[in-house]
This record gives sequence, structure tokens and C-alpha cells, in this order.
Amino acid sequence: MAELNRLVVEATGFGVRGALLDGDRLIEIVDVDAVGEQVAEALFLGRVAAVDRQLNAAFLEIGLERPAMLAAKDARFAAGSAERLPIGRLVREGERLLVQGVREAAEDKGARVTTDLKLMGFHLLWRPHGIGPEAGPARGAERETLRLRGETLFPGRAVTLRRHAARVEDAVLRAELERLEQRWRALRAEAEARRRPGRLAADEHPLERLLRQVLDPALRRIEIADPELAVRARALLEGPLAPHGIALVRLDPTKGAFAQTGVEAELERAMGREFALPGGGRLIVEPTAALVAIDVDGGGRPALETDLTAAAEIARILRLRNLGGVIVVDFVDLPNRRDRQRLEQTLAKAFRDDPAPVQIHPMTPTGLVEIGRARRGRSLDQLLARPCPACAGSGRIPSLRAVGEALWRALRANPVRRVRLAPDLARYLEGEAGPVFAPLRATLAITVDPALGPGGFAFETADGRAP
Repeated sequence: MAELNRLVVEATGFGVRGALLDGDRLIEIVDVDAVGEQVAEALFLGRVAAVDRQLNAAFLEIGLERPAMLAAKDARFAAGSAERLPIGRLVREGERLLVQGVREAAEDKGARVTTDLKLMGFHLLWRPHGIGPEAGPARGAERETLRLRGETLFPGRAVTLRRHAARVEDAVLRAELERLEQRWRALRAEAEARRRPGRLAADEHPLERLLRQVLDPALRRIEIADPELAVRARALLEGPLAPHGIALVRLDPTKGAFAQTGVEAELERAMGREFALPGGGRLIVEPTAALVAIDVDGGGRPALETDLTAAAEIARILRLRNLGGVIVVDFVDLPNRRDRQRLEQTLAKAFRDDPAPVQIHPMTPTGLVEIGRARRGRSLDQLLARPCPACAGSGRIPSLRAVGEALWRALRANPVRRVRLAPDLARYLEGEAGPVFAPLRATLAITVDPALGPGGFAFETADGRAP
């Protein structure tokens, strides 16, 4: 069982990226964007562009490239209806709605949103349009205790206590609900004043959302290099997170947090194709359009020993890269039924802490095990890499997002104000990454240079030479 006792936080320009570690072992990467295409949990002012009665859904402009879908069952909360009604009775074209992202855009489908807004705190969840509390994540007696406590503290307020609430006093919970109510008033005021659909600036800071997502009793310290993020983290750790006793470690502000802590190197290895197994052997991981194929090579080790070692590493890699869908693993053959059952038990234990739902199927006679892992958000492969446009083959190069982040970090550290950009990168910075680079463009001389390779950039001094 992984003990996620360290969190390293890096500013990306788009928001923040957190690396969860068990000691020095990288377990998970969590991205939270304040700009860009990420929608999960974010709040938007939307405008109904079309009502599709056949699909029983509406399509909303929310400031992104593609409209978002609002199903009828998710539209009823803003309409004040407790019952499910046809979409035509709930919304109309041109109507403005406050919505929250529930699913990222994927392939040819836009994002999915809801009017069942959930304002999350560290210890509780409040639904402004809700009718009574929803079930919390805790189970059994713990859930019942939290439910009764929530109803006593906040009668009729549609408040759900999270499992972390058990560790804090009532005064902390009341103060947290007051902060959520203040945030709700700010969101409504911004939505009323806005003319165009888009992400609401009054939404919570990405660092707060990140810490809320990863909060765990085992988390002992947070490591940050960026001075602004460190100040925000200090305020949270000494404020609403004070009961959890999490320490803040300030890193060298002139260097990236991931580079200083070894996360950058670990992340680079995690994006590779081959992974060495402790004690010998290797994994070969091949994501494809249809599935993720994993081959276990024992390198001469005993079959069961190899497969049991591989099970833990497979669970870590899938979680770290956020790979989902159908995963087919070709283990070293185990003719003995008892050995196959032991492998299945080991796999189940290895995935026990995975935040995404996982289903493991029995091993086939040929040594194949199918694993189903729910797709949640973007995989690291989608976020940080892309097919090479030059060779149009199976090669992968850094994504425009990854290059944009590197350029943003370089511009913050480098006084040079002249830069040449490859055409594809220039288009990206004008489009999706526009809000990130808008503050820099006023003092930056940009030249589009077709001679640069895909995603390339180069700095120049005033006389046109490289610095």
C-alpha cells in the first residue's frame, strides 16, 4: 500500500502540477489548470446554443473550442425541478447558466457539464441548488456518523461532510461553509457581470483545488519552489489545513521544483516504453488507439516471482500515466492454478489505492490478463506528448502543451525578450495558450520561423544572435 507522504508542486503557467510520492517513489501526477481546455470541477458561465430534444440534452458555449453537453438530468437543478423533465422544459436557446465540468472532452466529443454545482472545501461539500445532503465517500458506521454530524451542524443546507471532517472541530467546519458561501456570491456576481461565456475567474485557485484533491492522512509535507505558490500554501496550511499538521518545505526559487526533487527525471522515465523490474526482468508498455498492451519479460527469473513483481509496477505505471480503457497484460505463463490465483490477488491489492475504478479479469490459459481501468481526464501521454508531424509514424515528440510550459518557464527566468517560434507553436500560443502568454506578449518580440522544427523556439539578443 502506497503511503503518499510527499507532494511536490510545480507552476505550469496553465495552473499547477502536483507529484505525489511515497518517499522517492513517484506514484501519481495531478494537473489542475486555471486556463485551457480542462473542465473537471471548474465553473463556467454557459450560454445555451442548441437544444436537442432527440438526445434530451442541450449544447452550451462555455468559452472553449467545442460546445459542452448538458443532459436533461443535469439541467434540472438550475431550473429548480426535483423531477426529471424533457430538456425542452428545462432550458431554452440563448439562456445563460452557471455550470460545472464533470467530464473532459475526448476525441470528437465535447466536455460534459452539470447545473448540480458542488462547491468543495477541504472538509465538506456544499450544493447551492441541492435538496439535502448526498452520500459521502466514507463507508458504514463512519459515513453514518458524518451524516448525522452534518445534519446537526447544517440542517437543510445540502452539506456533505468529507471523511477528513472527522479530524476537525465544528468551528473549522462552520468557517469553511462561510468561505464557500462567500465564493458562491462572488461567482454569481461575476456571472451576472460577464457578457460572454467562459471560465469564471472567481473560481478557487488551482493550488487549493490540488491540495483538496490529494489531502490524505499520510501526507506529511508539501515542497514548493515558486514563491507565490509557497505563500498561498503557507496560508492554507496555517488556516483551514492546520489540523492536519502538514509541513511546508521551501525549495530554491531559482530552479524548478520537479528538477530539484528528482521528479523531472522520474517523470521522463515514466513516459518511456521499457521499465526495469526490481530484481531483474522488464515491462514493455505500448499504448495504442484500441488498448494498452503490456508485455512482461522475466529475463530468466522464475515465472511467479516475475509476475508478482510486475503486478505492483503495472499498477503504479497505469496510475502515474493515467492510462485507462482496456489494458491487456501478457504475463509469464503460470500453468499452476494456485499461482494464477495468487497473481490475481496481488494485482487486486496493487490497485487497491488507485483513485480510478479498476476491474481485473482472470488469467487466460495463454497468460493474458485483461484489466479495465476507467478513463478519467487526460493521460500524461495525451498531455505531454504527440505523434511526430514530420514523420507521420509512430514516433512521439513533446506536445505543444509541454513545449508551451517549457517556454513559459524559460521566459520567467530569462531576460531575453526576442524569440523565434515554429509556426505550430505560434498558432498554439495565439489560441489555446493565449491566456497564459498574454501578460508576456506586450514586452516580447515574436518572429515566426518556418525553419524551426515542430514545436521549436529559440531566443535572440537585440542583434539577432542566440544568447
